[in-house]
Amino acid sequence: MNEPIDEYFKTAFSVTISLFIFEDGKQKVLIINNTDEPFKNAQKLPGKLVKPDESFEDACNDILQKTINNQKLYIEQLNAFGKLYRHPLGRVIDIAFCGLLNKKTDINEIPEKLKHKWVEINEIPQLAYDHNEIIDMAQKRLKRRIKYRPIGINLLPKSFTMDELQSLYSSFLGKEFDKRNFRRKIFDLEIVKEVTKVQLNKRGRKSILYEFDTDQYNIYNKAGF
Repeated sequence: MNEPIDEYFKTAFSVTISLFIFEDGKQKVLIINNTDEPFKNAQKLPGKLVKPDESFEDACNDILQKTINNQKLYIEQLNAFGKLYRHPLGRVIDIAFCGLLNKKTDINEIPEKLKHKWVEINEIPQLAYDHNEIIDMAQKRLKRRIKYRPIGINLLPKSFTMDELQSLYSSFLGKEFDKRNFRRKIFDLEIVKEVTKVQLNKRGRKSILYEFDTDQYNIYNKAGF
């Protein structure tokens, strides 16, 4: 005998977003305080349950608005997480998203009640639900993405040094690069252009500043290297 059709409409959906920044030479992710049950006061990723008449995109916009007060941020869908007992109140399938942002320009305000933290990837505590798994998958996605598409335009200031760009790639890929080879690769791609300004490094030496060539960057961002 077939089960009643209403048995198939007892599943809820949620959306979570992993938001990454690059700060002090480190890759960091935003975690917040869980203000509701279950797991009240535990740490987690920004997220919410999706209303029956709400799209995933609208849910993402709502999360961004309530978390950083800015909906104008590029995010991409990551994966679905649907273990049977991932949520103590019932069957909840999570649609996870991730995004890259600049802490100084993309964040308008984070409510004090969220007790937010920007946590280095290697220092993430135990989070509520399966949010550690979500962050782990987001990291793996970014590592794969970096290998065939450029990053940095969302993470670095408008003008940056080549050392800062190399540090960003090293942080997100978890590996060190030979300075000469890295610069040759970047210059061959023609995704950066030198600007007339200079910046003093920690030793008081001048460093050339660069900016992304947005046209070339966007070409590679769509088509890949």
